[in-house]
Amino acid sequence: MLAHADGGVVFTFDSATASTVAVAGTFNCWVGDDCPLTQVAPGRWQTTLAIATGRHLYKYVIDGRDWIRDPANGWISEDGQDNSSFTVDEFGHVLLRAADTGPLQPGPMYLRHAALASPAWLADAVLYQLSLDAFGGSFAALGARLAYLAELGVNTIWMMPVHPRGIERRQGRYGDPYAVRDFGAIDPRYGDADDLRALVEAVHARGMRIVLDWTLNRSSIDNALTAQHPDWFTRKADGAIFYAVPNRDCFAGFDFGNRALRDYLLGQLCDWVGRFGFDGLRLDDSDITPLDFLNEIRVALAQVKPDIALVSQAYDEFHHLASCDLTYEGGMRDVIGQPGAGNIELQRYWEASTYSFPRGALRLRWLEDKEQGRAKRFFGDGRHLAAVAIQLTLDGVPHILMGQEFDEPRWNTWTCLFDDFALDWSAFDQATFAHYRALLRLRASQCALRGARIEFLAGLAPQMIGYWRGEGAARLLVLVNLAPHAQAMPEPAIGLEPLYALGLMQSGTGLEAYGCAIVHCA
Repeated sequence: MLAHADGGVVFTFDSATASTVAVAGTFNCWVGDDCPLTQVAPGRWQTTLAIATGRHLYKYVIDGRDWIRDPANGWISEDGQDNSSFTVDEFGHVLLRAADTGPLQPGPMYLRHAALASPAWLADAVLYQLSLDAFGGSFAALGARLAYLAELGVNTIWMMPVHPRGIERRQGRYGDPYAVRDFGAIDPRYGDADDLRALVEAVHARGMRIVLDWTLNRSSIDNALTAQHPDWFTRKADGAIFYAVPNRDCFAGFDFGNRALRDYLLGQLCDWVGRFGFDGLRLDDSDITPLDFLNEIRVALAQVKPDIALVSQAYDEFHHLASCDLTYEGGMRDVIGQPGAGNIELQRYWEASTYSFPRGALRLRWLEDKEQGRAKRFFGDGRHLAAVAIQLTLDGVPHILMGQEFDEPRWNTWTCLFDDFALDWSAFDQATFAHYRALLRLRASQCALRGARIEFLAGLAPQMIGYWRGEGAARLLVLVNLAPHAQAMPEPAIGLEPLYALGLMQSGTGLEAYGCAIVHCA
């Protein structure tokens, strides 16, 4: 249970059996014992915390071991990690997403704010996230794969960090790629500055874009800055440098209250964009980075590259106002992943999500993420193909994780990259790749699939998804069968030749299990 008070946000938890209760979340770097609740009455625990403006995720920690969602808050996070959510607005008030949020009852953020203007190219982007280690091991090897990515239909590469990794306290042979030992350097395993510049030029020569993944709120524990500028880092009472997020001993956390640190990081960001010509940056752990610093980043980078695109690893409405162009959106995955989910559930979620964000906010829609496993394992064989048909025909900007497009089996999470890891190209599934390629080509050729307009159909069979995209002569009907059995299509699509279909029944009147059809119905 959450409420606003003069001192901040009031957290209340009711339990007759708990011995201790604490709250942990993005507001305290997920430290499980940092914010204890006090028993204010039999079975009732409470605390009031000063919480910064923006979206926050949290869980209650019971008896120091059980991490649970807030049973009094039905707003579940869109990160696939089953957290509770709330937003603190610019007036300090707690916002919870109401079940009836939608076009008839827009949320406060939608009513008050429009998203910042993003570069025009971003609305048409398809982001493909990859690690050099898993994708050939060097800038040159990635360059040799550009034709493959172009054939798939990808137009924007998201390259995971290329800095040297920390050595001290590293896990695995190579350590965490986000544990940066030197922000000014390139890991020599990948090549040198000339090799990187040649890769960016080759990407641009194909009419593609490239985004660099940037570790934003921390360094490796052995970064030279920890010795040169210890005051730039978070420290314990004894002065020892540390990173507050649990189980991350290889990191050193930044103290953003230090102006010199901020200036250093801004200088590095501008230098990398200016020297190499990156089209955008993906900001890691931006959900636990001060909002005002994200705004500073936007201002500084816009002076170097006016059409820069910033991707926030967060689900925060406020990131759209003055700093970032894209925030993550993984709730669609969870909704359609529920047994029996259909059009009513998807429409309800889409409306609540869209009308609780600033008007025009672009969301990064993902089925796979570096912290999640494969979509095929999540949805099940066959159903994952139906899920991608929804992902690539909804509004927003699609995200594909390397290997997702051919059912690559070895990936688990980014921790794979701590040791030797390469995509298993021998497991390449041609039918899955063809499905992705057809949908991406259709998305590129049909402006309706890249626009914002969407209208859900009513009266569909259970587990049948259907919505109109676009308007006028460009209008398309998207139908996806999430059921494990064949289902009839609605009347508007019957008898029409689809632009693309998978599992269309020979009669042309229905879809086989997990089938889809995109039909031009103008």
